[in-house]
Amino acid sequence: MWTSNQQKALDHLATAPSLLVVSDFDGTLAGFSHDAMQVPVNHVAMAALQQLTSLPRTRVALLSGRDVQGLIQVSGAAAPMIVAGSHGAESTEGGLVLNEAQQTALSTVTTALEKIAASVPGAFVELKPYHRVLHVIRVADKQQARTALDRALALEIPGAKLAEGKWIAEASVVDFTKGTWITSAQEQYRPSATLFLGDDTTDENGFAALGSQDVGIKVGAGDTCATVRLESIDRVGQFLSSLAAARSVAQQ
Repeated sequence: MWTSNQQKALDHLATAPSLLVVSDFDGTLAGFSHDAMQVPVNHVAMAALQQLTSLPRTRVALLSGRDVQGLIQVSGAAAPMIVAGSHGAESTEGGLVLNEAQQTALSTVTTALEKIAASVPGAFVELKPYHRVLHVIRVADKQQARTALDRALALEIPGAKLAEGKWIAEASVVDFTKGTWITSAQEQYRPSATLFLGDDTTDENGFAALGSQDVGIKVGAGDTCATVRLESIDRVGQFLSSLAAARSVAQQ
C-alpha cells in the first residue's frame, strides 16, 4: 500500500514521543471548486485528524491561506484542533493588528487588484484580514487568466508582497508565512516530530522550516523540498487514517 519512503515516515511519526500534525486545506484535504465555500472535503482525512487530536502528546492544526472563520466553516474543524488562517497570521488562539502603514498598503493593493479583475470576465478579488487575493479559476479564457495573474504579480506596492498560487495571485501586508507559523508552533509545543502536508507553492515555506526529525509531504505533482510525496487527496486521507491507527496502537 505504501512505498518504503512513505512507510518509513508513517512508522517514525506513529512512534514519536510527541507529535505536531499540521495540514494545509485546499488541495490537500479538499479539492477545488468555483465556489470556495463549496469545495469537496475529504471527510476521511478530517476524521483521521480529529482522531489524532484525541491521542496523548499529539497536537493537530489546520494551516491555510483562508481566513480563520471561513476555514472553520468549510472544514468543519472542531476543538481541540488548532485552526490557523491567513498563512498563520491569525488563529483560534489570536491574531495580528495591522498598523497604519499596513492598512494603507492593503487599501492600495485592493484597488489595484479590483481594477485588474474588472477587466477580465470571471476574475474576482477575495478580501482577507491581511491579504487580498485575485482569483482566476472562473475565467474561461486561460490566456486572459494568465495575463491577469502576470499583471497582478508585476504590481509594485510598498508594504505589499505578491505571490502566485493555484489560480490565484495573493498580496500580503504581513510577513507571516506557513514556515514562520510552523517554527513558532514548534517553539511553543516542543514536539519530537512535526508532520506538514501541503500541495501548493505557498506550502514550500512550511516544508523548508522542517528539521531532520520532521516529515514534509507534498500532495500531487510539482517541484518540492518535501521528503515524501502522496499522489492525491484520497491518498492523504488514507495516510492520515493509517497514522491515526498506528499511533493509537503505539501508545497502548
